[in-house]
Amino acid sequence: MVGLRIALTYNLKRIDARRDDAEAEYDSPKTVAALARAIAAGGHRVVRIEADARLPARLARAGVDLVFNIAEGRSGRSREAHVPALCELLGIPYTGSDPAALCATLDKAMGKRILRDGGVPTPDFFVCETGHEPLPRGWRFPSIVKPNLEGTSKGITGASVVDDEASLRRRCRRMIRRYRQPALVERYVAGREFTVGIVGWPRPVVFPPMEVVFLRSGPRTVYEYSLKQDWEGKLEYVCPARIPRPLADEIRRRALEAFHLFGCRDVARVDFRVDARGRPWVIELNPLPGLTPGYSDLVLNAAAVGVGYDELVARILAGGLRRRAIMRRSGLRRRGRVPAG
Repeated sequence: MVGLRIALTYNLKRIDARRDDAEAEYDSPKTVAALARAIAAGGHRVVRIEADARLPARLARAGVDLVFNIAEGRSGRSREAHVPALCELLGIPYTGSDPAALCATLDKAMGKRILRDGGVPTPDFFVCETGHEPLPRGWRFPSIVKPNLEGTSKGITGASVVDDEASLRRRCRRMIRRYRQPALVERYVAGREFTVGIVGWPRPVVFPPMEVVFLRSGPRTVYEYSLKQDWEGKLEYVCPARIPRPLADEIRRRALEAFHLFGCRDVARVDFRVDARGRPWVIELNPLPGLTPGYSDLVLNAAAVGVGYDELVARILAGGLRRRAIMRRSGLRRRGRVPAG
């Protein structure tokens, strides 16, 4: 195949994420460079385009054949959908999930409603807009409080787990003030932490579960923001996870169910907690998982099963290339339409 002209869209991290989480979801120059090299390794020409206010004009005149998107968006509850929506407006094929899937998963409460209605086990929850709402009837503690519209564990610390109503309300009000958005209150699941990568379209491959082992574990382990920034000596990533085969199979099955419920494409990561009774609970699905070499959970998960970085990127890219071929055959691009997942 003749190499294509591919845009790499991203949001660049300029603030030290260990000191300020405002740009925690953005990507470092090293990650952007690594992705550009991996895409170029497939024989393609890479055009780097930062997803800022100039993106619409730059993308419209870039003359690219496809967009490889990792942009998290600048602001708003639909921010992760900005680049895919623009691509669809311009009739340019792109990697990853469509705007609807990205909006549904960024809003944690909306995502959990979709999981619950689809029969995928997810912890009970409710949303606090002010911190003064009455608790649902029969609500039980402990609970964990999170910003409803953030990723990368932003706002999550050991103090996020609360044992009584007064503590819950204080934490909710703190999250609402800090992040200017509703707080999600979720039943805290004490247990082991797992994550599962899914790659490919239209026939996605589910990687074996990877366990996130807390080396300094206590009774209330939380995969908190600070641990993700400084994990060495505090976390161990074990893949394949040392769990019974039936449990591993159930985790993978539930991950794929979640992937299909949201209509995801090309790549996602699904996070689980497994309780003391061996029941897996889906915490959330991330259709824009990090792709930092040697660091991001998905990259570690893939490497543990023999999928190197360039191959991982190529597998993600392959879905977008297939949809581009469909668009070319059917003339969809001229009409500004993109094939569904």
